[in-house]
Amino acid sequence: MSATQPHPDDTLGIEAFEVRPGLSFFAPSEHELKWQYEEIFAGGGYEEITLPEQAFVIDAGANIGLFSYLVKQLRPDARIHAFEPMPDTLRALRANIAYHRLDGVEIEACALGATREEGARFTYYPSLPANSTRYPDEKDLQKRALAEVLPPEEIELQYTGRPVDVRVERLSSHLKPDRVIDLLKVDVEGAELEVLHGIDPGHWALVRQVVLEVQDLDDRLAQVCDLVGRHGLAPQVRPSPMIPESVRTFMVHAAR
Repeated sequence: MSATQPHPDDTLGIEAFEVRPGLSFFAPSEHELKWQYEEIFAGGGYEEITLPEQAFVIDAGANIGLFSYLVKQLRPDARIHAFEPMPDTLRALRANIAYHRLDGVEIEACALGATREEGARFTYYPSLPANSTRYPDEKDLQKRALAEVLPPEEIELQYTGRPVDVRVERLSSHLKPDRVIDLLKVDVEGAELEVLHGIDPGHWALVRQVVLEVQDLDDRLAQVCDLVGRHGLAPQVRPSPMIPESVRTFMVHAAR
């Protein structure tokens, strides 16, 4: 992997930011990129996962590709199927996969859900792209937590979004009938259950491991744990690193 600073013109104007000496990523937001890098690589957000040498990984909510990058550092021969619906974030994802020469990563420009839809309305936050969601009303806890450290006008700026219509597809429509899924990673800002409901029973039998970030609203955490448990995966739950307790966000790791 080259340590040369990538040039913005190479990716239609997307800027690259350095997260540590010699390592840069393209991203819509420098602040969010550095927070995410810290969460994933230093905060231990995915420390429980184990993968075989030639793992097959689903990255649902791939964002700019930091998780895919992590997987390829752990297992260079892994194959990854990444899903990301937000156009600006998708451009950064493609740029990072190309710049870091991550072979074996297939990208789908769509969201995942329980049913196929055309033109589903999402909200994109330019200042906080990873918070972009189909359910903007669920961001109240995040706003309250930020209110302890930021002035109201800054919070308003960060959570000023714009509508984006995207395609939603079921995960099973992208899966083969006999390919083992060594890891299904889900980070989709409120749509975790919908992603899981988009998996056919026959495909569930092929899933060896799931890791999800879940905000526990409307008993969502218990529902996620019950669903993966009914499909033979034993869930373990811990608080999500670097997120205030008041935001009620957890990491669920479930394996056979």
